[in-house]
Amino acid sequence: MIDSIRFFIRKEKAVVSIEVALIFPVILFIAMMFFELARIALIISVVGVSLERTTQEFRYNKDFISIGEEGIKQTVSDKVVENSYGLIYENNIKVDLQSFSDLNDFASVDIESGSYRSLPILNFSVLLNDNFITPLPGFFGLGNSFQHEYRQVLGDLVGKSSS
Repeated sequence: MIDSIRFFIRKEKAVVSIEVALIFPVILFIAMMFFELARIALIISVVGVSLERTTQEFRYNKDFISIGEEGIKQTVSDKVVENSYGLIYENNIKVDLQSFSDLNDFASVDIESGSYRSLPILNFSVLLNDNFITPLPGFFGLGNSFQHEYRQVLGDLVGKSSS
């Protein structure tokens, strides 16, 4: 009787180790994908906040008009990288800029300006392209990097009329 109990216990241990051997890769895969998705969400959030912070700096410093479009694009790129806590690099983002002379040009309508004039309106488009940290997305045909596009409009700047 004792021998049959020992045999049964040894048999159960083998079943548990086989179950663990089959389930462990699945659990490991889920954990790796969780960390990958959490990192992607973190980077997207940090770059979004960094772009908003950069745009706010333009609101307080209206001298940006004098540096031109290329200077504005370079400033946005530098500031976004600087404010991203080292998570992204300058070669991971591409900044595009559309500039409109005033609200009338932006909205394609005639807006009465009164005693104020509208400063130029800037439409930023920032494309983030960053690599995954694990090779798992590549196994599913997702490639080795992800992309996210941000859009920010800086257009409610109003200055005193020079009349």
